Formats: sequence, C-alpha cells, structure tokens
Amino acid sequence: MLNSKLAGPWSRKQGFAILISFVVIYFGLSWLSMLAVKYTIGFAALWGDSKSPPAILLTLSQLLKALVILAVIWSLALKRYQVSWSALGFRRVSVRWLYLAAGIAIAGFLLRILLAKVMVFAVPDWAAFAAAPIQLAGTSTLQLILFLVMTVLITPVVEEVFFRGFLFQWMASRHRLWLAALISSVMFGASHIIPPQAISAALMSLLIIYLFVASKSLWPPIVCHIVNNLLSVSGNLLIPLLEAG
Repeated sequence: MLNSKLAGPWSRKQGFAILISFVVIYFGLSWLSMLAVKYTIGFAALWGDSKSPPAILLTLSQLLKALVILAVIWSLALKRYQVSWSALGFRRVSVRWLYLAAGIAIAGFLLRILLAKVMVFAVPDWAAFAAAPIQLAGTSTLQLILFLVMTVLITPVVEEVFFRGFLFQWMASRHRLWLAALISSVMFGASHIIPPQAISAALMSLLIIYLFVASKSLWPPIVCHIVNNLLSVSGNLLIPLLEAG
C-alpha cells in the first residue's frame, strides 16, 4: 500500500501552478503586512515586552492564510481545472471514522506532550517556546473568542483542504504514497515555523494522512485537526489563564 499511488485530479503542471500561486500570494501579502506594521506603529508597540504575539496579530495571520487558501483552491484547483469538492475529499463517511479521528487526536496530543518534554530536555533553549501562544495581558474577550474560532474551527478546515485535500493528494498521484506523505508532512510542519511545533505538526500530519487515505474523505482529518487544536489551546492557553485567575 505504501508503494502505491492515488488517482489525483490534477496534473503535474496544474499542481505546481496551485502550489506556487499559494506560496507567492501568501508570502507576498505577509511581507507587505510586516512592512506596513514596521513603518506605521512598529513591532515594539505591537508586541510590547511580551515574548508572545498579541491575539489580534495571530488571528489576522490565520485569517490571511485561510482567505488565500480558499481563493487559490476555489479559483484554480476547483473552478479553473474543473474539479469537484468531492474529488477534493469532501465525501460522506461513516460516523465511526469521526470517532476514530477524535481518538487519534487525543492519543497524538498525549504523545506530543511526551515528545515536547523530551525535546525541551534535549534542547533546553526550546523551553521558551512553551509559553502561552498569545499575549493574555490586554487581550479582550472578543479578541480571545476570535482567536479561538480561527484556531479551533476555521484553520483546521482550510489547512486540511490545502495540505491533505490538495497537496498530499496531488503528490500521491505523482509519487509513491510514503514519499508523498513524508514530503507533504514536512511542508505542513515547516508552515508552523517554531521548531517544536513544526516537528509535532509534521508527525501529526502522518496520522491525519492515514485517516484521509483509509477513509477516502476529508471529514475525519478535519475532525482530528479540530480536536487536536482544541486540546493544544486548552493546554497552552486556557489552563494558565485559569491558574492566573
């Protein structure tokens, strides 16, 4: 099975066009956004003395990525190349797959906690990355809610659409399954930038790819991703918030 290929809906040329379009547009807009901040309010005013970024910055960053993914997938991957949402991976699936997805997310989360402890022990400097993902001080209730909605609901859906529905499926139609899973997982991990998160995301991606291939649907990966992010946010943000209260 690992040496087999999938029947993807995009050709090599079409896949590269979709991938490059996303990379150019997303990083181009991100660069322009950073320049806008630098030459207006400045990064010091935005971050303050905190080691964590403000909630509004992370929310807008996730929103930008979501909009670019949806625009590229809809305009190129689907409309221009006449591919259906079903071919992308939105197919009906048995409820037991959703339960399995939630179970895998929980197991993966527990393993990632153990892995994080090992990584911090091996590389002590990475302990700084264990801080809360956003600045809690000065964060309004509305900003926190928007951050949670983006992180727990919207981001998992759009990332699964791009990384599993398009990227992995396209690569698996050109290369052996194991190689497509490895490359797309590394790319997914790299998109998280911070080293411990990148490693953790890449490993979680392999489990999510199993769900996608076995169920032939994006719904189990989406459920797994949602549960994973919910657990991560609860551990990294809500628990310290409750302790501080």
